Amino acid sequence: MSEKYPPIKIVNGKKYFYRFNLNQRIQHIILAATVIILVLTGMPLKFSGKPWAPYLYAMFGGIDVAPMVHKITGAIMLVLFVYHVYWLITTIYHNHLLPLKREGKLTFGNVVRVLLRLPMVPNMKDARDIAGLIKYLLFFTNERPAGDEYTWKEKFDYWAPFWGIFVIGITGIIIWNKEFFTQVIPGDAINLCFIAHSDEALLAALFLFIWHWYNVHFSTSVFPMGTVFITGYLPEELMREEHYEHYVRVMKEMGLEDEILPPHGGHSSPCDSDDGDGGLQASAEDGPQAENKIQQGGTAA
Repeated sequence: MSEKYPPIKIVNGKKYFYRFNLNQRIQHIILAATVIILVLTGMPLKFSGKPWAPYLYAMFGGIDVAPMVHKITGAIMLVLFVYHVYWLITTIYHNHLLPLKREGKLTFGNVVRVLLRLPMVPNMKDARDIAGLIKYLLFFTNERPAGDEYTWKEKFDYWAPFWGIFVIGITGIIIWNKEFFTQVIPGDAINLCFIAHSDEALLAALFLFIWHWYNVHFSTSVFPMGTVFITGYLPEELMREEHYEHYVRVMKEMGLEDEILPPHGGHSSPCDSDDGDGGLQASAEDGPQAENKIQQGGTAA
């Protein structure tokens, strides 16, 4: 962790935990903007018979301009995707593979182990957390699963659009240059590209606007809007609710074992209410020693 991004910032007596650097936040904002524009310029074509389609298409210049807006925005998303893959590979190389190379341990087996242990790679804990969440929601247990640095929901949020952009991007390039590609692939393949591009785009839009937006903006814990995609830092109460295992690890690494709070969000009980947000506020305000251990933040949220 660099000094630019301390693991914990304290702002107005409250702790905020590092999640995303500036590069990641800019990538996310560009992706969100391109997705929204692509949906607004693409859906009027898919549902051209609906009464709202002509009005929405006219907002982007109609048939003369909207197709170009869609293509340029799609090209920006593809450039972003290529950059993200490059950024991902270089980050893994510098943070994980280069140290192995310097130690003379850069073998195929070690590379596979490094890749499988990356925080965003699904693992058995994710499966256990899904099972645990089902038990919790059905009241078979009062304990929510203690999420790690990235939960199964966040991994789903990441990998679903990742492969979706790949499919939509490849088929979009083929459709954009169909006169050329009809010379190298069968015509039926072009038709399949139309179907794949259109249906995958609809699936991606529904996934992002319902599943993703609910989890990060509209759920009761973060409503009316989560701010981590802007600030890069997550409030302590959300860390306790969604990333408790990672929260405990970071607090111990920062020497704050005495200030670790219980997990937040379990089924209500007298013990839970005693350790709620009131305890969080008291701990943050009564921890002057922590101010010396944690780098003070300016505007974390």
